Amino acid sequence: MRSLLASSSCFVLALLAAAPARAADDAAPAPERPRRANAVQLDLGLAVVGLAYERLFDPRVALQVEAQIFATWFGPLVDLPNLRGVGGQVRPTIFLTDDGPRGVYAAPFLRIDRVTADKDGQSGHGVGFSTGAFVGYSFLLADRVNLRIGAGPQYMSYVVDVGRQRVAFQTLFPALDLVVGYVF
Repeated sequence: MRSLLASSSCFVLALLAAAPARAADDAAPAPERPRRANAVQLDLGLAVVGLAYERLFDPRVALQVEAQIFATWFGPLVDLPNLRGVGGQVRPTIFLTDDGPRGVYAAPFLRIDRVTADKDGQSGHGVGFSTGAFVGYSFLLADRVNLRIGAGPQYMSYVVDVGRQRVAFQTLFPALDLVVGYVF
């Protein structure tokens, strides 16, 4: 009987000793990741090199505004012209699997660029646009460095009058997304 009383007492004392430790663990909330709402980004896509600012408006929705250098350097490889110029882009991003800027994303975009084309020793200028959408994955490294990799379709429509000839890049074309950013 004494051993039963002794073992019961030890069991009760162990429970009492463990209870405050467990209560302290339950009382401490899990630390939250700091919410980073802004980013400065370098866009290294297929046809652009741009500098962008992005703002997270909702945990899963962001808007990017970008100034860019535009070039269709790949055009001659597929019997299309090489255009070059400057412009801008607007791009909302929807994060589908996690709070931004992490996880799978979908990002429609609209670019407007002033471009130059050369033909037969003459050059001309025009304004055109690209529109499409990316789907990809966004990594957040060390809670500050954002890397996005994606792809999708885009429609490109650029027409330039060069002398008496018209140079046109109007086609559906693949879009590649590579963005590196600093989140703050």
